[in-house]
Amino acid sequence: MLKILIAEDEEPIANLIRMNLRRAVYSFVWAPDGEKAADLMDTEKFDLVLLDVMLPDIDGFEVCRRLRAMDNKIG
Repeated sequence: MLKILIAEDEEPIANLIRMNLRRAVYSFVWAPDGEKAADLMDTEKFDLVLLDVMLPDIDGFEVCRRLRAMDNKIG
């Protein structure tokens, strides 16, 4: 089963995404800001990241840079 990280600060949008992922029986974790998303990426492995670029604390572009740097260390 895919494990998905949802990085979205607007709760109504996050709820809509979560509702649809639940229906499709996917495993997911929600991060309401960039800092939480970055912390989760450090401690858990995800198959897919749905990333909003306009996040509080750390913007989505920086979260993406960190994700790419982690991928380069693994592969």
